[in-house]
Amino acid sequence: MSDVALDMSETPDWRPRMEATLPTEPFQRRRLLFEELNPEIAVHPFFQKRKKPPLRDAAVLIPVVRRPEGATIVLTVRSPDMPTHAGQIGFPGGRAQKEDETLLHTALREANEEVGLPLSAVSVIGSFGVHEGGMGFAVTPVVAEVDPDAVLEACPREVAEIFEVPLDHYADLGNHGVEWREHDGLKYKMYSAPYQDYHVWGLTAGILRTLGEALNV
Repeated sequence: MSDVALDMSETPDWRPRMEATLPTEPFQRRRLLFEELNPEIAVHPFFQKRKKPPLRDAAVLIPVVRRPEGATIVLTVRSPDMPTHAGQIGFPGGRAQKEDETLLHTALREANEEVGLPLSAVSVIGSFGVHEGGMGFAVTPVVAEVDPDAVLEACPREVAEIFEVPLDHYADLGNHGVEWREHDGLKYKMYSAPYQDYHVWGLTAGILRTLGEALNV
């Protein structure tokens, strides 16, 4: 499997900006999202149990599509029948498997399985550093430009809906926030990145925050 498969012309200004900022230290650092927001309760046994090493390696693809009206990001709503994170919004992606040579291959394989994205429609730009949430996953986000003519089709077992959000929406850091959540009486903060009626939160919102910060350098 090759890493870069598509040559696109008339690249919008967001791409050279990403190519310049992705390799830099601020965006290659390991980002501990839960600890950032909850330093005082990150040591609570409930969260420590879920982050007990070894963490599970995973990767997601951040697919950016060049549209006439402006670039968009592809997101998915997970099927309500999924055993974990049912109904939540995220990027195409998942756990690394033995057959994956790298985490890049994990992201591309999962995107193909979940939304039918062919490798021939993908131009990989690079990866952010690992992002950790509060549930024991070490996630590598891979940024890629996707051919606008690519036809995406949801795998019904895993994905209930595919939708797109204007890249400009998440480039505006004013559209990112933090929300309170609670588990067994323990209150904690999570990143949020709402769009219209879509409630985007948690690890996905944290990754979108990193993307937004990279676009503002």
